[in-house]
Amino acid sequence: MSFSTVIPVPLGPRAYQVSIGLGDVAEASRRVLAAAGQVSGVAVLMDATVGQVSARAGALVAALQAAVGPGVQVRRRDLPAGESCKTLAEIERTAEWLAAEGFDRGALVVAIGGGATSDHAGFVAAIYLRGVRFVAFPTTLLAMVDASVGGKTGVDLTAGKNLVGAFHQPHAVVADLAFLETLPRREHVAGLAEVVKCGLIADDSLLDVLETQARGLASATADPHLAEVIAGAVRVKAEVVSEDERESGRRAILNFGHTVGHALEAASRYALLHGEAVSLGMMAALTLGVSLGMTPPALAARSRTLLEALGLPVDFEHRLDAGVLGRIDVDKKRRGGSVRFVFVTAPGCCELRELPLPELRDRLLSSAVAAT
Repeated sequence: MSFSTVIPVPLGPRAYQVSIGLGDVAEASRRVLAAAGQVSGVAVLMDATVGQVSARAGALVAALQAAVGPGVQVRRRDLPAGESCKTLAEIERTAEWLAAEGFDRGALVVAIGGGATSDHAGFVAAIYLRGVRFVAFPTTLLAMVDASVGGKTGVDLTAGKNLVGAFHQPHAVVADLAFLETLPRREHVAGLAEVVKCGLIADDSLLDVLETQARGLASATADPHLAEVIAGAVRVKAEVVSEDERESGRRAILNFGHTVGHALEAASRYALLHGEAVSLGMMAALTLGVSLGMTPPALAARSRTLLEALGLPVDFEHRLDAGVLGRIDVDKKRRGGSVRFVFVTAPGCCELRELPLPELRDRLLSSAVAAT
C-alpha cells in the first residue's frame, strides 16, 4: 500500500505536492512532516463526525505524534461538522484555542475532514500570528478534488458563501482513499460534480471515463477508476492554479457552475450539498450558454445525461426564484454591476464573459422557463 500518485502544484516558493492513494498513516504522517519541515507543535483540526466514524482519523493523529516525537505537542480540536464550522465565530474559537494551547509561529495546522474543515483550517492558519503552515488530509471526495487544492480558504456570511477568506497554500495534501470507505453515498456522489466540472472546462478525457464508468464511480464502494478521476481533476486544478494563483485571470474558469450553485446552496441554508448545488449551477450555465449561442445544445444534453447517471440533481429550472437570483448580487466574482460568468463552448473548452447583473438574472429566468 502506498500513495502511488503524486501531483505537483508548481507555485515557486509555495509549491507543494498532492499525494493520492492508499497508504498507512505512518507513511502519510512522514510525508506531510517532511514537506512542512521542523515544527514546534501540531494543531489538528478535525471534523467532529469524521472523528466519530473513522478509526483512521484517530490513528492518524497518533501517527503524527509518533512522527514528531515526545518533545513536540500534538493537540486536537474537533470542529462542528460540515458548513457549520465556516463562520467567523468558529474561526475566533479556533484562534483562541491555538493561543491558549501556546502554539507559536513554528506550529503546523493539520486539517482532517471535508471541504469545510479544509477551508476553516486554511483560513485560521492564514490569519493566526499573521500566518502559520498547514497541511490537509481531505476525507471526502469533494475535498480531495477541490477544496484542499489551490490555497483558497474562507468562511461564510449571512449574505453568501465564502465571502471572507484568504489565499494560503498548504505545504502538502494527502488524499488517503481509505477515508472514502466511511463516506455516505450522497456525499460521495456530490463530490463527482467537481470532477465533471473539471472535465467540461479543461479535460474532455475525464468526461469519457465518467460516462463509461458512471455506475461504479457513483457507488460508495471502492471503484478501480476512482483514483484515476480524482487524479485527473487534481491535475486540472493544479495546472490552472499554477498559471493563475490568485484568480486574476484564467483561474476563474474553476468557478464554472458556482455562480448559480453558490446562490442555490446558500438559499437552501446548506440543505443542498456543495456538489449538488454545483451540478444544478452547471446545468443552469449550460442552458444559459445554449440560449446565448455559446454552448452546443448537444453538449448540454450530454452533460445532463452524465449528471443524472451519476445521481446528481439537474432540475435547476424548478429551483430558481427571485430570492436565489438576488444572492448573485453578492457573488465574489461580481465586478461593479457585472458578473464574470463561465461558459463551456466545447468539451474541455470554456470562455469567460462579463454579464450585467440585470441581464444575467433575466436570462437565467428565461432559460429556466424555456427548459421546463
